[in-house]
Amino acid sequence: MNPEERRLLERSLRLAEENHRLLKRIDKRARMAMAWGLIKLAVIAIPLIIGYIYLEPYFKNVAESYDSIHEIIGHVDLPF
Repeated sequence: MNPEERRLLERSLRLAEENHRLLKRIDKRARMAMAWGLIKLAVIAIPLIIGYIYLEPYFKNVAESYDSIHEIIGHVDLPF
């Protein structure tokens, strides 16, 4: 192996190692971004689901009240 080929192989090795380090950093950041996205989704979705579960009986009461009011108003002749 002549010195020129050796120099090119060492340069190629150095560049490949640098590329490997950069790819590992990019992969780590992508994993962190995915984890952060899941955490944000959980922070938004879990309270909504729990709120719906606990407030569902109240929603039913409000819907029944609205239906009864709508029924009463529907039978009244308005002067307009």
